[in-house]
Amino acid sequence: MKRISLLLYVFVLFCGFLTAQNDKIGFNKISHDFGIIGDKDGSVSYDFILTNKSNAPIVIANVSTSCGCTSPYWTREPIEPKKTGSITITYNPSGQSGQFQKSISISTSDGSRSSLSIRGEVVNSETIVKKLPPEEEYPVSIGNYLLKTKNLSFEQVDLNEKKTITLEVFNNSDKAITQKATKLPKYITVDLDPAVIPAKTAATVNVNLEVLDKSLYGELSGEILLQINGINQSFPYSANVVEDFSKWTASKKANAGKIFMSTSVINFGNLSTGNSRSLKISNSGKSALNIHSIKSYDPAITVSKANFTINPGEIVEVKVNVDSKKVKTDLTSKLLITSDDPNKSIYEITVRANK
Repeated sequence: MKRISLLLYVFVLFCGFLTAQNDKIGFNKISHDFGIIGDKDGSVSYDFILTNKSNAPIVIANVSTSCGCTSPYWTREPIEPKKTGSITITYNPSGQSGQFQKSISISTSDGSRSSLSIRGEVVNSETIVKKLPPEEEYPVSIGNYLLKTKNLSFEQVDLNEKKTITLEVFNNSDKAITQKATKLPKYITVDLDPAVIPAKTAATVNVNLEVLDKSLYGELSGEILLQINGINQSFPYSANVVEDFSKWTASKKANAGKIFMSTSVINFGNLSTGNSRSLKISNSGKSALNIHSIKSYDPAITVSKANFTINPGEIVEVKVNVDSKKVKTDLTSKLLITSDDPNKSIYEITVRANK
């Protein structure tokens, strides 16, 4: 049955070709495929171009369609020899569904009759994924090197865990773009796919972070450089490296150390009254608590020690210092404390001071 339908369709097109192309008139094409159309996306149109191949003017006398959903508009003035006119066919998909094929009949003043056709498929508009122009799909631009984002925030990463951020990029130029990664720390690798991006083509940059060094617990930040056509571009990155608790047993977690802070805010007030304050950290758990690191977000803030162990029931005092020479305005910053407390491995202390 399908084969018979296909043969009939080919026969209709062939007959249409015979009636659309003759010694007096010709068309740029006798059939147009609209492809996929959303039922709520409004009407679509196509211009069939008619050429007068005769030696006398021709008038398009009438154009009729096989469906009320299809409407014609055509050139009303006489078409001089060797000149062209147009027949615009508009299809309204509202209320329609599935594949369609509509025929158009044309009669001209010289007695010629021609047939054209349109086809396509109407689908639910909500199922169509509309493709945005590159500038909208990739809003971050470095010349013609477009990115969806430059964000390289790995957030929390376990020690020994490999975490990857994929940057989606697009070459919006008419020439190939070369990209190369440089200034990489030992815990970051970059995969470029591809290293040479053809014109008007998408690519990916996979930035991989894997921290194996225990001295890097806590806040980790810096920048990598990507050379785009030989020009360095900075991409800042950040991560918080914590203990890998996935390897801990339930018993070890239940008996782990528990961190407790004497305060969540250290307020120095006016720096002229003293630039050192005490932070007391205690362990209320059943096992030793390892403080992996205490890192400051501001170079003006330092601590007396940043890596130590607290036994159960023990209190350790840490001196927090502010260098007034490095403080230019009123200070509000944080200390990031990383431990092996499975319930609170990252702890932040706010530090304030008045210049």
